[in-house]
Amino acid sequence: MSSPALTSTTDAPPDTRRTLAGWAVTAACLIAFMGVGVVDPILPEIGHQLGATPTQVELLFTTYLGVMAVMTLFAGNIGARVGRRRVALIGLGLIAAFALACGLSGSIPALALFRGGWGLGSALFTPTALVLLLALIGHAEKAIMRYEAAIGLGMSMGPLLGGLLGSHSWRYPFFGAAALMLLALASVATLVRVPEAREPVRPVSDVFRAYRQPAFLAVGLTGLLYYFGFFLLLGYTPLFLHLSTLGLGLTFFGWGLLLGLGSTVLAERLLHALPASRVVLGALAGLTALFVLIGFAPVTVPVKVTFVILSGTLFGLMNATLTTLSVEVSHMPRATATSAYNFLRWLGAALAPVSSGLIAEHLGAPVPYAFGAAAVALAVVITALAARGIDAARASDPHVH
Repeated sequence: MSSPALTSTTDAPPDTRRTLAGWAVTAACLIAFMGVGVVDPILPEIGHQLGATPTQVELLFTTYLGVMAVMTLFAGNIGARVGRRRVALIGLGLIAAFALACGLSGSIPALALFRGGWGLGSALFTPTALVLLLALIGHAEKAIMRYEAAIGLGMSMGPLLGGLLGSHSWRYPFFGAAALMLLALASVATLVRVPEAREPVRPVSDVFRAYRQPAFLAVGLTGLLYYFGFFLLLGYTPLFLHLSTLGLGLTFFGWGLLLGLGSTVLAERLLHALPASRVVLGALAGLTALFVLIGFAPVTVPVKVTFVILSGTLFGLMNATLTTLSVEVSHMPRATATSAYNFLRWLGAALAPVSSGLIAEHLGAPVPYAFGAAAVALAVVITALAARGIDAARASDPHVH
């Protein structure tokens, strides 16, 4: 995918404008993912205040992620028709509007509905932001590392903000997220100037055609199973640990910091030193063990909190590695490959929260972690079977250095 030239109303040199635009998109990504994590510490309080079961509370994640999964099939074509910058702005505007609506709502059905709208905004913005960063930075691995670093920092700062504001009222984190998204909208509107030239509109069937390549299908299925585990931990753990709102915020702040570390420094070093398949296998094996320890180890809550925080390193490493593989092993255009991968990963993510609530209610509080461990272990098997094909497909990508 060629990098579009940038224009601006300022007199700054082109490289400076490109740099500023790249950082504006990065900051918007960080704020957008703060909006995901900001909900985490307030889930128990929402359930208490609104008299909701764990399954009903988890709908706040499931509707958000389900809409994201479906809409990623169409986000690429919407961007091609409307323009990447416009789609990014529309997405940011929708996130701000629905975050505000969540703060004003008074029932679980309303919250779930508005979180679905929030997911629509994220589905438009998130893949578009990655495409913009790939164009602005010009180097796939650097762009993906920055994108994942923004996600990691956002996922760490979001729970901290949610814990601080949510200790006063569960509504305040939603209002805070809405205000921050408006700031992100203003920065992207001001600093990012990408010519809105029409791109070829590809049929949605192209997304499914990407799965015909065995290496890419293996990466996608691994992403589906892995993100089931990721959002099981993120969505269910606040209900399992029985910490205060601020305690949950601090726990996931530490988790998010290690998520950012794993997706940047650790991922960059390991992907240059080892085959990507070996990195994935090692991280998934470690996560399988951590799921078992969090759910079933006969240890105190502080020790389980430590396990949760430490898991952030492996989750960050997996996020960056799988995102890198999704654009480097596919022979399809990057926008199509991104949509195909995002559909599978968000589908897996959407299944995790509500199923964890149902499993906990019927089989016991620790049991969801057994399902998380099983999903991640199955991803190990898929990656092991496809390891040679994945590494060979990545090596054949001309963008890999």
